[in-house]
Amino acid sequence: MGMDSSFSEELCIAHRLENGEGVQPLVEHLQHTAKLAGGFGRYAGIEKLAYQCGLYHDLGKYSGVFQRYIRGDFHGRVDHSTAGAQLFMKIGGLLQAFCIAGHHAGLPNLGNKLDPDSEPTLCGRCRRSVPCCERYHEELPDPEVFDYTSFKDRFGSGIQTMLLIRMLFSCLVDADFLDTEQYMKNGKIRRGGFDSLGALRVLFFKQMKKLGYLSPKNEINRERKKIMDRCIGQAAEDPGLFTLTVPTGGGKTLSSMAFALEHAVRHGQRRIIYVIPYTSIIEQTAENFRRFLGDCNVVEHHMNAVYEDTELHPDPKKLASENWDAPVIVTTNVQFFESLFSNRTSRCRKLHNIADSVIVFDEAQMFPLPYLKPSLQSIQGLLSYYGCTAVFCSATQPHLERFFQGTSIPVREIMEDIPAVYDFFRRVTFYHLGLVEYDEVAERMRAMKQVLCVMLTKHEAQELYERIKGPDCFYLSTNLCPVHRSQVISEVKERLAAGLPCRVVSTTVISVGVDIDFPTVFMEQSGLDSLIQGAGRCNREGKRPVHASHVYVFKTDAVADSRFMRQERQVTDLVRKRHSDMSSPEAIQDYFDSLYLAKDQSLDQKNIISLSEHFAFASVNDQVRLIGDASKAVLIPFDGKAQEIIGQLRMGIRTRALLREAGRYTVNVRFASSPHQKRQAFEQLRDRGQIEMIDTQLAVLTDLSAYDKQRRGLIYEEEEGSGIMI
Repeated sequence: MGMDSSFSEELCIAHRLENGEGVQPLVEHLQHTAKLAGGFGRYAGIEKLAYQCGLYHDLGKYSGVFQRYIRGDFHGRVDHSTAGAQLFMKIGGLLQAFCIAGHHAGLPNLGNKLDPDSEPTLCGRCRRSVPCCERYHEELPDPEVFDYTSFKDRFGSGIQTMLLIRMLFSCLVDADFLDTEQYMKNGKIRRGGFDSLGALRVLFFKQMKKLGYLSPKNEINRERKKIMDRCIGQAAEDPGLFTLTVPTGGGKTLSSMAFALEHAVRHGQRRIIYVIPYTSIIEQTAENFRRFLGDCNVVEHHMNAVYEDTELHPDPKKLASENWDAPVIVTTNVQFFESLFSNRTSRCRKLHNIADSVIVFDEAQMFPLPYLKPSLQSIQGLLSYYGCTAVFCSATQPHLERFFQGTSIPVREIMEDIPAVYDFFRRVTFYHLGLVEYDEVAERMRAMKQVLCVMLTKHEAQELYERIKGPDCFYLSTNLCPVHRSQVISEVKERLAAGLPCRVVSTTVISVGVDIDFPTVFMEQSGLDSLIQGAGRCNREGKRPVHASHVYVFKTDAVADSRFMRQERQVTDLVRKRHSDMSSPEAIQDYFDSLYLAKDQSLDQKNIISLSEHFAFASVNDQVRLIGDASKAVLIPFDGKAQEIIGQLRMGIRTRALLREAGRYTVNVRFASSPHQKRQAFEQLRDRGQIEMIDTQLAVLTDLSAYDKQRRGLIYEEEEGSGIMI
């Protein structure tokens, strides 16, 4: 592959080893990249286009100035991406031009023909004067012309064509990176080595049998087995769009994985991508899958995923998290949807590996509403053009069929007789108290031995907690670091099991992934899906009669006039008046139909569809931010372990394992992301001298009086907003 450092001056070079002991010929790099990219493009149906991108992406490296640069005879910046883009623009190759222009800096906006050469748009860059690279004719053929209009006719404009370009871009940047890595690391980096989905299907059902899932001993597990059997049976259906509507407690996580495995193997699909909205449950979901599929075959990709490796011996799962080259990927809504709209090489690199996959969206009602329309259009593209199957899983199915009307994609529900299934798993009876004062809720809670109250905001949760606090009362929110929350939850579970008095005031943090069972739950009114999810903390194990398991829904003056989740609360009121049982599948469908109608104008809040019509890749990337509130981590010296971690961080140690451990002791606090924004909680803590910055993103709490280790966690004042729910 490489050549001796005594290379000929006539040889055009792509890469040079840092020690100067070898070079990679440019033509070799281009051919290797083209072959890899073409192979990736095969699964997306764009093999020839991807091959072309790979073959001509570094055309600018044929220039004399770049060759002097790579030999160390010229110092400065050399643009080697624009030349190839200009070549393709001359022959109508818009798709290839975008990819080649952006393969280092990211996909640019198209711009217009009046853009000067100083503009970073594709049109602006095509006006630039670039060094002559005609030497490519000595080693490469002239590119074949592909008529862009044929692709436009097939895919249309906007979202679908931009997705096509991102897919093509993904093939190129992953191939370019892999070939460069192979050469620069002398072939020492080994990727892959995972089991096939066929082997994983066998292992999955073997483990299911071993653990008793296939021979249930009680009525509930027999019903769960029926749900799984139904999923397996429906897996024979053709690829496309499915919904899986299963109530809380029905075992939808394992049933959806059973469907995905069976469906993927039957139809020759390459991988399963499991998308989860909450980082708080993604680790436990991945761990559950590892029980059935083996540790090495399940790759997590999210902000808290940490892999231990060295430069020359990286963890194969870490490598797979970069480009999703693994049989099972467990990731977040943020990673998945922001990648679909990104222009960055690091995020787009994985897209070609989404092609020909089964994508399971857990808790489909949590699709990001400000981006719902463009997100669903992108999913439509994955199903129509890239061989994917999507499964929308939820106990509160959001009824997204209306967004697929007018397409050729049918929406197929996996379950049958859904009302009967919901009747079987019914656990609670809802009651509506109307508008009440904090004191009334507190009085009701004090009269009960074991009770949970879920409030809409941290501020309100604290207000109520102050009215009932005592030795048998507990507070939960994300103001408690994860270790602290786990301790509180463990103590609560012990008290519940022992029949001891236990009163808990919490934000919705307790509604997500916390297996806990109260006889009575109070809930401040929010969206119907949130209410049903919170109600899952009442009679969770089904050991009490439905009529004796009470969920009380109420409103407070503090939230009644608030803009926070106003439409969700209003629609919930309307649905409650129209349905005797607001937890029924019919009520849930009515809720989402009404909510989407009310929010129609804000389901593409950032005008992503319009920006896509103008091929504004960079602008779309800047606009799509699923996590809207900027926050910084504050590390809490909660115990001896936390103090040890802080000591290592102060010494400059930054291993992934250490940062993951540190995450268990952090509280994320909002900060002002611009000088014009109102001071947030982080600025308050900083200005009071209560925190000390370790680096630009991580602070340590130095004033221990600001953290209530017994009850409330980090104490600060927070403004109303989307970031205060949990």
